[in-house]
Amino acid sequence: MIKYLIMDVDGSLTDGKIYMGPNGEAMKAFSIKDGYAINSILKPNSITPIVLTARNSTIVQNRCEELGIGEIHQGKLDKLSALKDIVGESMLGDCAYFGDDIIDISCMMPIREAGGVIGCPSDAVREVKAVADYICVNKAGEGALREFAEWLVKPRIDPEAVKGRVDQAANYLKNISVSESDIGKKITVDENFYYTLQEYMTKPENTVEMESHRKYIDIQIMVRGEERMDIADISRLILKEEYDSEEDVMLWNAPQRMAGITLKEGDSVILYPENAHRGAIMNGSRQQRVLKIVGKVRIE
Repeated sequence: MIKYLIMDVDGSLTDGKIYMGPNGEAMKAFSIKDGYAINSILKPNSITPIVLTARNSTIVQNRCEELGIGEIHQGKLDKLSALKDIVGESMLGDCAYFGDDIIDISCMMPIREAGGVIGCPSDAVREVKAVADYICVNKAGEGALREFAEWLVKPRIDPEAVKGRVDQAANYLKNISVSESDIGKKITVDENFYYTLQEYMTKPENTVEMESHRKYIDIQIMVRGEERMDIADISRLILKEEYDSEEDVMLWNAPQRMAGITLKEGDSVILYPENAHRGAIMNGSRQQRVLKIVGKVRIE
């Protein structure tokens, strides 16, 4: 159970810009949405907010006092030592950490290894995204902390239960009898699993969007035809369009380098939320018609 949320400031609660006037730091921009998270999400769920930053700022002190944050620790270059002094080394597994840059990794890794949780804004550095359990759609200073806080208190399914759902769904899909009369229909198997049978023409790669999902894991099985699929970890990507919760999809700018696979008849692939992907790509210079099963396994 998470008892503490450790928060960096510059680049995590703010946009990372430092506005300097003749007398030093002049202002910082904070999000009202993040302020809401402190008093209306974290505290009601018995999660203590703790600010831990390497810089010293009167502005930060004033903002924390305004929000009723009692734990404010500034000027801490050795963040891990400071964190251990604040919560105790034995309590690292009860911590969540929200940060954006290399200096935060010294705390993130011990917390994660102890069983805690790591979050970061969408514009965090790549190294932080690589270790994060949750990468926000929002940028720092634009409601990212609130997004992470909402995810943090949301009930989550045990990973073993998710694995069981995926295994059961994959076995089910491999043994169904495909009927072309089902093309385009949504077939619900149970409350956690449904599938569709899709038929389409493959396309040039530059006409296909890179997408990922949050609520569902994809199980895709090629019934007929052949297509190429590109896959990349979302930690390496730049968001193109914000998350659409109704469609359960977010779009990403395609990077220059990705893993590419070819799906032929009988092949399958399982795509988790961290796996951005674009399928339906021509394998070669000619379009072809494919028939594919796409299963959706709920993870929320």
